[in-house]
Amino acid sequence: MSSKYDKIKTAAELVAEVQVHGLSTAQEDICRAQDIFGHTAIEELACLANDTGMNNAQGEPDPKGTWSSGRKATRGTFYAIASSIWNWEEVTRFWNQHTNPEREELLNLRSSCKVLEQEVSEKSEEVAKEHDLRLTETYEKLKLKEEAERLGAELHDRDMSILELKAKLYDLMVEGKGGEQ
Repeated sequence: MSSKYDKIKTAAELVAEVQVHGLSTAQEDICRAQDIFGHTAIEELACLANDTGMNNAQGEPDPKGTWSSGRKATRGTFYAIASSIWNWEEVTRFWNQHTNPEREELLNLRSSCKVLEQEVSEKSEEVAKEHDLRLTETYEKLKLKEEAERLGAELHDRDMSILELKAKLYDLMVEGKGGEQ
């Protein structure tokens, strides 16, 4: 059996044919369309799926473009063909992976999230280092305070010993003066 799409080699040619004549629903034509899409690179399919007929300021095709290109958009025809030759889950998956405008936002958010996670990790490391430094500093201050208290107690004990010795000296001096009279 032959298909009316037998001479078509690329998905872009198939989309152009369907734009002009509509999609054939004959079984052999649907099978050939499946073969054409199946042998086309994902990047080429994504270009067809995202062509809105608009260009960017540089004149390049751009689904977010604001300049009319004068060419007919392929997005609608691409998804009409895809819906006829693929399972609805495959069409939905392709839409979500290659066309959905929220996907770019999601990818940007994921990227931002990774950056923020990295920053949080770095800040956590800084906080941990600062915490360790403070603990070490506090430990050293406590050691110094204990040493100061120990030295203060030693000084107090010496001062008390000096006072006792002065008192004994005084007693001896008083005794010595008392015995001379």
